[in-house]
Amino acid sequence: MLFAELPCLERPAAAAKAGFTLVETWWPPDGLADAWGDAVLESALSVSSLNGDAGDIAAGERGFLNVPERQDETVAAFRVAVGLAVRVGTPFVNVPVGRDSGHTSRDEQLRVAADTLAGCCAIAREAGIRILIEAINDLDVPGYLVATPSKAVELIESVGSEELCLLYDAYHVARMGADPCTDVARFLPLIGHVHYADCPGRGAPGTGTVDIGRFLEALENSGYAGAVGLEFNPGPLTRETLAAIAHLQPWTPALAAG
Repeated sequence: MLFAELPCLERPAAAAKAGFTLVETWWPPDGLADAWGDAVLESALSVSSLNGDAGDIAAGERGFLNVPERQDETVAAFRVAVGLAVRVGTPFVNVPVGRDSGHTSRDEQLRVAADTLAGCCAIAREAGIRILIEAINDLDVPGYLVATPSKAVELIESVGSEELCLLYDAYHVARMGADPCTDVARFLPLIGHVHYADCPGRGAPGTGTVDIGRFLEALENSGYAGAVGLEFNPGPLTRETLAAIAHLQPWTPALAAG
């Protein structure tokens, strides 16, 4: 979401120039995954996490773990994502669960999702990668099957694999009415990775009610030592937005350009 004003393959260099040492990305556009990996390595960046292919996000798709007839396709796409993850050295692949298909009950769809995840976990285990399961609020994405961290944890626990962990997204939690600064401690040590955007609006720090300083302090006090992906909408020019908010929060090496 940061540096989206630039072509995909120019974003890693722009992030490095802005002072980031960590980046992450949604699945690169068709045909650009390998080139994106080249751009990251050429910029000497580390990758905090990588989203697997969720389909056509602009059209509303958010993954297909819950669709039985797409199970083989989903596992194959995950295998490709793991290949890129290993190449760029990231420990995490985020696998979107999917939206309610309306064809079967939600419980049955979550059972299918758990079964598909079990197949992905075997691939992840072999590669030394962990799978992130992220709760996405169902106000912005109606019908998303795991809209809260508690629901994501239920899915993780139903699979029972050490390869699965929680991606805790402050924006999505706040959008569902909870305070991430007080809520996040409930989910450690299941949290593998964290995202931040302010809420409402999914904007930069200081545009809403989720104070990034308090949130980072809560993470530190809870014992979280991983990266925090900055997954906010910066407006038309990312560098100008970063400069404008630099005084509001502590930029640290653990913050990743998302």
